[in-house]
Formats: sequence, C-alpha cells, structure tokens
Amino acid sequence: MKSKALFLGILAAGLALAGCGDGDSSTSSTTPDSTGTGSSSIVDSDPWSEYDIKTVAEIIELCADYPEDHSEERYYVRGIVSNLDTQYGGMDLTDETGTIMVYGTYSADGELRYSEIAGPKPVDGDEVLLYGNLQEYNGTPEIYSGWIIDFISNQEPINPDDYEKVTLAEAHEAEAGTTLRTEGVILAHTYNAGMNKIGALIGDSTGTMYVYDNQMAAYEAGDSIEIVATKDYWVLDSEQDYADKYGYVGANQLTDVTIVGEGSVNSFDYEAVAEKTTVKDLMDKEFDEDITGSLYEVAALIDRRDTLTSTGEIDFTNYYILDLDGKTGTYSYSQASGKDFAWLDEHDGEVVTLYMTVLNAKMSASGGNWRFLPVSVSETPYEFDPSYIPELAVEYYALPQFASRYIADPALELVSTVDNDVVDFTGAKLSYHSSDPSALSFDSENGKIVMHAHPGEPKTVTITVTGSYGEHEDYEATYETLVVSPEAMPSLTVKEAIDTEPVTAENPDETIMVRGIVGPSAVNQPAFYLIDETGAIAIRMASTDLFDGTFQIGDEVIVEGTRDMWGNNDTQVCVSNATIWGNLYGGDGTYPTDSFVTGLTIADLVSDTYKTPLATAAVYVLENVKPIIYSGGWNDQLELVPGDATPNEEGSYDTYLNMYHSGASQFSFMEPYYDQVVDVEVALCQWNTSGYKGCILSVTGADGVKVYNQYNF
Repeated sequence: MKSKALFLGILAAGLALAGCGDGDSSTSSTTPDSTGTGSSSIVDSDPWSEYDIKTVAEIIELCADYPEDHSEERYYVRGIVSNLDTQYGGMDLTDETGTIMVYGTYSADGELRYSEIAGPKPVDGDEVLLYGNLQEYNGTPEIYSGWIIDFISNQEPINPDDYEKVTLAEAHEAEAGTTLRTEGVILAHTYNAGMNKIGALIGDSTGTMYVYDNQMAAYEAGDSIEIVATKDYWVLDSEQDYADKYGYVGANQLTDVTIVGEGSVNSFDYEAVAEKTTVKDLMDKEFDEDITGSLYEVAALIDRRDTLTSTGEIDFTNYYILDLDGKTGTYSYSQASGKDFAWLDEHDGEVVTLYMTVLNAKMSASGGNWRFLPVSVSETPYEFDPSYIPELAVEYYALPQFASRYIADPALELVSTVDNDVVDFTGAKLSYHSSDPSALSFDSENGKIVMHAHPGEPKTVTITVTGSYGEHEDYEATYETLVVSPEAMPSLTVKEAIDTEPVTAENPDETIMVRGIVGPSAVNQPAFYLIDETGAIAIRMASTDLFDGTFQIGDEVIVEGTRDMWGNNDTQVCVSNATIWGNLYGGDGTYPTDSFVTGLTIADLVSDTYKTPLATAAVYVLENVKPIIYSGGWNDQLELVPGDATPNEEGSYDTYLNMYHSGASQFSFMEPYYDQVVDVEVALCQWNTSGYKGCILSVTGADGVKVYNQYNF
C-alpha cells in the first residue's frame, strides 16, 4: 500500500491549514477531529488497532437486524473505497470478506457531508475507517451514514516538477483529462446549501478558470495558490443526453486538485482580463460555445427579489443580473438561497460595472439556461454612454417584436419611440423598412406604425430597423422573417397528433406540425392545451420564455414539436419541445368543446379505467363538484370532491381528485370558488411518478361565467 507523499517543501506554513501534510504519518486519536481526515501514510503497526472494527461480512450480517429503520448504534468498519459519489460521499466499501454499499459519508463528528469537508479526504482506492449505523434497505444491506474517522491514501505521489506550468488561458484550452500545473489568485468562492465553500474562480493575467474542489475553503479571496489539477468538462449525469443534443460540452473547470504551494500571482486586473460584453449577448450564446469559466465585464442592473412565506418571512432570495432594458437577464446561480450573494445588497437597484463568469448551463429537453456567477463590482461608478442609445433601442426594444414567420396578418403596432428609466433617457426614435412590401409592410395608421403581413406563396422578407437619438450616430440592424400562407404548410389535427406514434430513441428529433386553438394553461409545466373539434393535447413548450404574449387563449396556431410520452414511465401524452410555428391571430378568447367528455363523475376519473396514458389526451367536464383546499405540509393541496359530499370523521373526503401543482398559488384563479359547487373542465395528467392527477382548465360558478386557467400566459 503506497502512502500519499506530496512534495510540499515549498509550502508556506499557512498552506498547512489546507490539510496538506509534509509526508509524515499521522494517526487518529480516540477523539476524532472534526474534518474526518487523518493518516497520510501507513505506520509500522496498525494505526487503528484501538478500535473495535467489524469486518464487512459481520456488518452485512448485522444489517439484517434493521429492515425497517437504521440502527441507532454505530459500528467501526474499514475497507477500500470504490465507486465514490463526490457530492454525498456514497461509496462501496470492500475488505477481504466482502463489499457493502455506504449510502453517504460525513466528517468524523457527523456535521459535514463528504463534499463539505475541507482538505484531504478519501477517494477511490484509499483505505478508510468508518463509524456508521446500519440498515437493510429494500433487502440490501448498507451503511446508512458513515462518519469518516480516518483514512490512508493509496494515491500515487504527485511531484509538481513533473508538470510544466501553464497559464490559465492555456489551461482553459487544454483537453479534458489533461493533468496540468497552474496558478492564480482566488477571486470568488462558490458555496453549497450550508454556505460551505465548494470551489473557487481563480485568475491570472491571461484569464480565469473555475476550480471545483473544497480545498479552496482554506483560502480567502486574494490568496494566490499553485495547483496540480485535472482539466474537466462537467455535465450533470441526468442532463448528459440533453447536453449532447444541444452541443454543450460542459462546464470548463479544474478538478482533482493537489495544492502544491503559494502562487506567484499577487494581484489581478479585472478590467484588463475581462471580456467586455452584455448580459443579452451572453444569454444568447449557443450552447456549443465554450464560454464557461471565463471572466466577463457587463453593465448590469442588480435586482434583489425575495420570495416570502405565508407568514411574511423570506423563504428564498434571488439576485437578478439584468441588462440595461431592466428586463433581459437571469438570476445568479445560488445553492444557498442567495446568502452567497448578500454582498450585492449595497448595489440593489443600481446599474454597476459587474465582473462575472458563466459557471455552467442547466440543460433539459427544452434547451438550456446559462448560469451566472457574479464575481466583483467595479469600484468606479458606472457611467452610461448616450451614444449607445440607438443600438439599445434597436436591439432590446425593436427586434424582439418580430417573429421568425407570419402565416396571418398580426396587425402589429410597433414601438416607434423608446424611453428608458434604467439609464434615464427619453425619445429615442425607431424606423422600419421592408424589403418586400407586397409580403410585409409598415403602414402609418392614426399616428402609429403598424406592421401587416400579406401571406401567400412563401417569401423571405428582410426587415431593416434604424435607431436614432439626437446627434448621435444612427444604428441599423436587420431581421429576416418568412411570410407564408398556412395552407402551404401541411399540419395535423389534434386527433391525428394524438394518434401519431411517439418518438423513440432511434428518432428523437422527429417533429410534427399540429393546428388548433390555444386552450388554457397547464400548471407546474411550461405547457398549455391545444384544442380543436377532434381532441385536446398538452403542448409542452421548449421554454417558459416562449409564453411571451405573442399568443393567447383562443388564437389559432400551428405548433411544431415532438409527439412524446412524458415522464419516467411514459405516462403523459403530449407534444414536447414545442414552439409556435405560426399564429393565425383573430381568436375570440374561446375554444371548441366538441371533443370534451361529459357525463362522468369524480369516481369515474379516479377509477383504474382512467389510469392510462391515453386518458391524459382528453378534457373532461365535471358538473356539480366542489374545490376543497387543505393547508399544511410543504404546500397547500387542492382537491375536487362531489358537490354533495360531506367530510368523513378525519375531516377528509372518501372520493376526491387531487390537483397537480407545486403550490396552490398555481390555481389562484380557483380561490373565489373554494367550497362552492361549480362545473369544471379538467384534464388528467401524470408528468412525473406521483400518480394521475387533475389540471383544471376552467371553472364555471353559479353566475354562469367561465374563468380560465391562464397561469403560464
């Protein structure tokens, strides 16, 4: 067994606090330290002889005594680590008598999760001494919670002189899996939910990189370190397929760090290193661009937003990084309810020069979202350059008005003047020009600029927008759009879409076009129901951002998306990853109900007959039912019960249909109807594994007025 021998003669005394010893052996005492990190080499005698250690086979036998709940008593066991989960410390533990799974590991005092332990800790191949309680979970023996009392490293020794030192710019471009030596100044830390440091952004004169290793916890911003580390592109395992689909290679970072000394980089020039850009440009970057880990300088409006509990206490805090229009942007990526960005409070509501990095991207079937990490605010107050106003007016106010295609006349009244209270200007002018007025024209009507489309044979039109402001130079940009008659684009009825075979692993990108009327919203999903005379189907949009006000309930649209079966068990019929291909406009706010199923009761809908995926592709009309709200638990629960039902002895109802939501506020339009007898239009849904539940599309009270679910609109 080889001990971990680091060549640390160059370390300053302060670096010893990071847990990097000088190669001498150390053994744990009868009172373990709080970090749970101990021996760095084997001594001549067994360093753990004082402990009453069980073999793995003995531990497995003891687990059988705890089939329902874990033991209160803890036992010592030693073994070799494999299949380590670096977040929660789960692992397989093996000795000469067998192997057992460890559900999670902690520091020697049980206070810190594996990922929160600063300094050296066991990795695959090391021998570890655990103190854990036991259980037999679903028939499988396991150590429920293992406290890391001590470990002996079996890692190959690292000599920093074996690696040529590279700059951070070179490290950023290195291939994944490369072990390299570099240095930099710590600029900012990242934190987990417990506000424990789990990594840091470091910088030198050539660039920046994120270092994911909680050894960074021993250092403060401004400290300079030299490390040997592995270049990595990180993607969450559950998001890998989505990342592959959109070309996202992962977060550009360094991992598996060995700290080998103090760095020689003693200062950092933010302005010289950061790439000057905008929040909008960063958000618009394609996911196949390698932008993570680099430093950017942006003008940003800091906007703190608190989510409150029902008692008025702060439940979660987000810090939004917004562009100069006060709308474009996203919230900072926090695992600690915003506590890690409390330093931004003094800038809340201000426009500042912000230095930030893109930490990673959250990927899903509908695309991705870049995650921002604020790093520093310039000490120099931000000064807005008014020569930028024409560009700001065009890029942020004019171009977002247009769609990529028009299949009907939107009769769209366009913005002609722009006022902005974020950077305080008024009266910027916008003008528009069409390359083909026969297909798309801009007309003056009652002092307004109105855009009209004239669909027919497919034509691509170039829209030119010019922004002007005072004596400053004009700014011009173009936008291409397709104008085409909907009859030139074949589409399916809703029933034909329902009958279409779902996509498979072999054809995951095959799409369909469906024409119908926009119906009410779904809840807890970026979705709405598309309805025509033949049926109703859930349309799961590619992003909640697509609910941008360009379509509403009652509009006739053509949807493009993937005929899918959503959920872990293929339980929800839907069109997923959908976009509005075109809008025919002119809706009256209603939708056809010809296909809706009538004459059923709540008892019918909760019976096994309707616990099938196909039952989710319909809308049911339930008459004389009563919405009941239950408070308590992690959120309020909404149920539908028969209108003449009375509660049982426990205060609940024997027959009921649960509503699907992650908070009763998603059904806030139902509040005036609680405990009243009403008629509802409801769809069955099962977007996850929680069983078939209901989604209310509309409610009609005693006054005969129908109120729609407009949650996403």
